[in-house]
Amino acid sequence: MVRSIRTYSDLWLRRHRETHAKQAVFGTHRHPYLLSTMRAVAAAAQAVAGAPPSLLDYGCGKGVFVEEMRRLGRFADIVGFDPALDQFKIRPTRVFDVVTCLDVLDQLEDRFVGAAIEDVAQFAGRAAVFSIITRQSPQFAHLRPRSALVWRQLIERHLRVTSTEIRTASEWEIAMEGACPERVIIVAAPRWEVDG
Repeated sequence: MVRSIRTYSDLWLRRHRETHAKQAVFGTHRHPYLLSTMRAVAAAAQAVAGAPPSLLDYGCGKGVFVEEMRRLGRFADIVGFDPALDQFKIRPTRVFDVVTCLDVLDQLEDRFVGAAIEDVAQFAGRAAVFSIITRQSPQFAHLRPRSALVWRQLIERHLRVTSTEIRTASEWEIAMEGACPERVIIVAAPRWEVDG
């Protein structure tokens, strides 16, 4: 059982609901650069559990990555959670083997970033995968990027970081997909795997 943690203000939630309603592409990133990472994370979780792992996409937007993971075929049970969309607003009450948190932390109000990481940590039974913007550009002026080092330090307050990868988008990705110029991909494990 997981406890409830407040990770956003009412104003933030209202704005995100409005943005999702007005912008069809908002919350629809497929994250194709994560496929090899997700295969490796799924394989590691399955090796320990002996069965395909469960997956929670925390802050799943319109659910496009959830569908990508279904197509990948490496996870047994896949759930999306996003309070800004009615079809995903029901908060899970259990732990999942793997939790993804993609393009979420850089959109939150500063005062809720730590709480969101803590929330992801309590859902993650074996691994958490974060993808977070590290460099600002005009089309992402609404985001709150930090350096890869700062994101890592924030995550390490609640999880044990096992890998960090800085990914620079190609000119094509920026022009054709509206990708951010740079992001960090952080894979982390629950602290109990070390401490307990």
